[in-house]
Formats: sequence, C-alpha cells, structure tokens
Amino acid sequence: MMVHVHILTALRQLTINKGRSLLTMLGIIIGIGSVIFIITVGEVAKNFLISQISQFGTNVLEISPTGELGPVSGDGGVVVRTSTLQALEDSPLLPDLEALSGWYGAQGTLEYNGEQEGVSAFGVEKEAFSINNFTPVAGRVLSDADVLQESRVVVIGTQLAEKLFDSAQNAVHKEVKINSVRFEIVGVLEDVPLGGGFLGETVYVPLSTVYREFAPSEDVGTVSVILIQFAQGTNVASFKERIKVELKRLLYLSDEEIDSAFFMADRASFLDIFNTILIGIQAFVSAVAGISLVVGGIGIMNIMLVTVKERTKEIGLRKAIGANNSSVRTQFLIEAIILTTIGGLIGVAGGLTLSFFAVVIANVLQPDWGITFVFVPQAILIACGVAGFVGLVFGLYPAFKASRLSPIEALRYE
Repeated sequence: MMVHVHILTALRQLTINKGRSLLTMLGIIIGIGSVIFIITVGEVAKNFLISQISQFGTNVLEISPTGELGPVSGDGGVVVRTSTLQALEDSPLLPDLEALSGWYGAQGTLEYNGEQEGVSAFGVEKEAFSINNFTPVAGRVLSDADVLQESRVVVIGTQLAEKLFDSAQNAVHKEVKINSVRFEIVGVLEDVPLGGGFLGETVYVPLSTVYREFAPSEDVGTVSVILIQFAQGTNVASFKERIKVELKRLLYLSDEEIDSAFFMADRASFLDIFNTILIGIQAFVSAVAGISLVVGGIGIMNIMLVTVKERTKEIGLRKAIGANNSSVRTQFLIEAIILTTIGGLIGVAGGLTLSFFAVVIANVLQPDWGITFVFVPQAILIACGVAGFVGLVFGLYPAFKASRLSPIEALRYE
C-alpha cells in the first residue's frame, strides 16, 4: 500500500474518534506548548535585554566598592577619590581606556509645586552622559562649566518630566527643590526602560554640587561608582586585570584585598549571566515537558493498543486479501506518528499564541519598553520532530502487535 494511502487512512481513523484523539494528544500538546512558550519568551527577553544594554553601551566596565573591607566612603573601608580616577586615566597601562566617570549617589526628595518624588541624585561629570549614551530630548546635559562653578542645575528623565510638567520641553528651565535646595532643570533625558524606569527615578547634578550640598564632609572628593569606557575590541579580561593592578598600586591593596574590595562587571557580561539563567530555566521546563511527553507517549501507546483490539477484524480482512505484516505495521506506525505530530502542531500554535499575548500584555503594562515578538523557527522544527519521534517510539509496540495477528484468529474475533 502506498504511503499516501496509509496517511489518508490514518487521518480518517482520527476523525472517527475526534474526542478520544484530542484527549490522547493532550500530554503532547502540553509538553510541546510549554517548551515553545518558554523558548519564545526567553528569546523575546534576551533580544530586549540586548537592545537595552546596547543603548547604554556594551564596552563599559562598572566598578563599585563592595564594602567588605569596611563601609565605603570614610567609615574605615576602601575609599576611591577623584584623584584616583585621574591617575587611572593617565596610566600608561591603560591605553585602551577611552573615558572615565566617577559617580557619587545620594537619596533625595524632589519637590515641585507641592508634589514630591523620591529620587536618586547622582553627582556626575560631563563624561557620564557620553559613556552611557544618554541622549537629551530637551535642553542639554551637564557641562564642564557646571562642575567647575558648582552650579545648581539638574538633568532629569522623561518619565519624571512628564509626570511633573506634562512634557519634556515644559520641564526645561523650571526650578525644583532637591532636599530643599533649589535647582534649575537644564535637560531631560530619554528614558531607558532597563531596570524598571531607572532614568525616571534618577536625577543628575554636577559632582561638585553634590559634594557641597548633600555629601558629609568626609565624603567630599570620593566616588561610589566608577564607569570606564574602553575601546571596542579590547580584551575585557586583560583590561580588568590591568585595572586591578593600577587600583592595587594607587590604593595600597594586596592581591586578596583587591579581589574582595571591588565588584567589577562589564555590561556585556550581564547578558552572559542572563543567558546562563535562561538556559537553566529552559532546561528545567524542558525536563518537565519531557515528562509530559513521556506520559503523552504512554497514552498514545495505550490508545493504539485499544485501536488494534477494536480493528482486529479489519486487520484480519486486510491480511486475508493480501496485506503483509510490513503494510499493517506501517499503517499503525503512521497513525501514531500523525497523532503525535498533530498534537505537536497544536502545542506549537498554543505556545506561540500564549507567548504573543504575553508580549502584548507586557507592552500594555509598560508601553515605553517597546518589546517585540520573536519567532524561533528552529524550536518549532525541533518540537515537531520530537513529537513525531514520540509517536514512532510509542507506536512501535502496538504496530508490531497488529502486524503479528493471525488473519484466521483475527477474522474469528468478536
């Protein structure tokens, strides 16, 4: 019998018992659907993270004291001063260092027209904006003159500007108070959604102004975060080691102390960490889905055994008119494979639909994020292949049992 005839016969048998066929496929549908959903959502999240890291700049090293040698900034722990940053910038060991920025952070309350917003006030210099690819949508960023003159000026994010002033343009040149100190808004930055509205909750003032207005006297001249931009193509591991060598020299730290004193991470490594977590999640879900597929496969085998029993007379008749064991075996194998493949296709459709709606819901909840749906054809092909393989494996026993039936005994079966 030709293969296409086997396929048509298999499809006809499935339509005769639609309800039973659907229930039989349920384990396959759930297993395949779960894998497709997790893989698709994972790829969506990865692409989103890549786009956000790219906006901030991937060739950036973030360094912050851990506090393990004691609290930071004047309480007996490791202290990084602006003079240390200048020495790093001038170091002959770091020719691939392109830009450097020290930050000093303080928590504060921003007030305008009776409204109050809790903010993180970061003291920065001009280089902080270029290193992070921060783009003003209105006004300007901080300048060297602002730092030299200890100007009371501030740059805020679009989210905060729209909340307090209705638009970014309206915010420029408005006067606000931060911890009761008056500041003029000179610029509004384009919000970047990474970190749940990070820029919307952060304001930037000249580093020198933060020292004067907000920092305790022992913290003046210190920084809590260092951002270093290095040349594209730089060996990151080598660059980190050279930074450590210089920090050890400048801060008089031992090998053991330098490793515990600072947390260092290049932004591209954040993606590696995310990938590791994502692979772990996908492996776990795939294992659970694998159990579902095995259960579904057992269900397929059981229903195929029932089908063999129900069609015993039909098998006997086919053998009596010339069908051989191979033909009967092929027929039941194809039925099992088609059953699981259809279940796999339904699972793929369900997984894609759920992941699409997950993206839609995310965009409704966070319209500024601009998350895009990602189609992963390799996962779909693999899923369908796995579904077919499950049908082949669990359809073998019923198919062999059907092919070994004696035509005489089969025709006598009641």
